[in-house]
Amino acid sequence: MSTSTLAPDTGTAGATNRTAVIAAALVGAVASAGYVSGVVFSSGMSDAEAQRAPLTVVESLLTGGAYVVLAITLTGLAAGSRLPRWPLALSAAACAFVAIQAWTVGTVFAWLATELPEAQLDAVGQDTFLFGLFIYPMGVLCLAGYTALAIVGWRRGAFSRGASVVLVLAGLAALLGPFPPTGLLGAIGIAWLARTLKSR
Repeated sequence: MSTSTLAPDTGTAGATNRTAVIAAALVGAVASAGYVSGVVFSSGMSDAEAQRAPLTVVESLLTGGAYVVLAITLTGLAAGSRLPRWPLALSAAACAFVAIQAWTVGTVFAWLATELPEAQLDAVGQDTFLFGLFIYPMGVLCLAGYTALAIVGWRRGAFSRGASVVLVLAGLAALLGPFPPTGLLGAIGIAWLARTLKSR
């Protein structure tokens, strides 16, 4: 069995890894899109009501789980492809931080929204140093990882240039702070990348 390429017709392990990346990315994209649409269409709800809504919890947990899978499997795309391992590893670290934020929103924030008065819940989300340690590492890693992956992929012709554009947008979206915009765009870019990845 050859694992030297990720082309669909060779290497069972490589094809399985690629399938896992695409599946996880699609789940992450759908769940993040659901979260974004919930924010848009639930404008009548308070922050506390939105945080503890069952749909918000499920979407956050699905996004978190999907991004855990991406953090684990993304570097496997380097085998036999035109991509070096380092931009994939940097993007995998970004995926891990998206997963941390999404999972925390679906568990800790949802719990706090049921336990705290709304004024105290609003205070939790204030721009403090500790809250910044929760938000900003994801933004920095997504910007660095997705942009590096997009540039390397573009220069080497490793995957669709459209995927490169979406990955850059995902990196920029991460600077907004909350995970759903970059969760949506990053997952779409990664799925597109994996689907169009070219072997050496």
